Amino acid sequence: MRKWFLPIVLLFLLSSCERSLMPEDPGSSPQANFESLVETVGNKYSFFQIKNINWEQISAVQRARVHSNMSDEELFEVLDTLLYQLRDGHVNLVAPFDLNRNWSWYLNSPDNFDEQILERQYLGSDYRIMNGFRYRYLRDSIGYIHYSSFSSGFSERQMDLLFKYFAEAKGLILDLRNNGGGSLNNTYRLASRFLTKSTTVLISDEKTGAGANEFGNAVSIGLSPIGNYHYTKPVMLLTNRRCYSATNTFTAISKSIPHFYHMGDTTGGGGGIPIDFELPNGWRYRFSATRSFTPDGFNIEMGLPPDSAFNLDPLLLQQGYDAYIEEALKRLD
Repeated sequence: MRKWFLPIVLLFLLSSCERSLMPEDPGSSPQANFESLVETVGNKYSFFQIKNINWEQISAVQRARVHSNMSDEELFEVLDTLLYQLRDGHVNLVAPFDLNRNWSWYLNSPDNFDEQILERQYLGSDYRIMNGFRYRYLRDSIGYIHYSSFSSGFSERQMDLLFKYFAEAKGLILDLRNNGGGSLNNTYRLASRFLTKSTTVLISDEKTGAGANEFGNAVSIGLSPIGNYHYTKPVMLLTNRRCYSATNTFTAISKSIPHFYHMGDTTGGGGGIPIDFELPNGWRYRFSATRSFTPDGFNIEMGLPPDSAFNLDPLLLQQGYDAYIEEALKRLD
């Protein structure tokens, strides 16, 4: 046994020394990770122009902070700071020890939504619930729907039941306030219930190169009526700044539906579809790589302005009334 012990130990020590003298993989250095992100975002991010962002300039500022001996936490903070300047709620950076915070697009805007007043004054105790939908008839045969998230799925049978229920309503209030988005598929399926014919509702393209105007692969998105029940009488669409992503897209689609009237606050935006990438060190990140426009060419990234813009009335709130719903009821009466 002793005859073999020494060679094995020496072999282990030599092997360990060899590993310790080997240089680190340059592909996983802080500099390599930083440059990988900068190049990919520079080539693929779709909203530099509309947001007036000079990517080279802000990247240069953060590049000066990157060095070989920085910790993972320090590198994460640099990349997080850089990505935050895109001012985009569809941007994320994920490391094993942290997730960056989304840009909070709504913080400087009024809430324009009061859950307690909605429940006490309008929904009451006898409303119906279906997945993310709360709905009932309000006074004078006017229907009311609050949909909390496009992440809440539904079947076509459920949509038939919902719109059959409102078949006799002379008008409908569709309240999407505080709906932060979710599935675009749910957006298209709900919007189709308000159509009377096949309609082009959006035009989208994607960033294909580093140049400011290098976009391609444009597609027109058309929807057709689906299901057995549809609603084609007047609809009052209510939004606030927390209406983001898929909800922003639904609002854009509504601009192509003649019997929709959009009230309240400008939506929060989020008109690009995010795509995912991986850094050399294994961290994941995503950002918007497409653009969407209404058929008349309006870029929806910064939000959709309403046909009638106003905020909740503080005096009415004190009295227990929601000015958005009250104005919608007045217009539908």
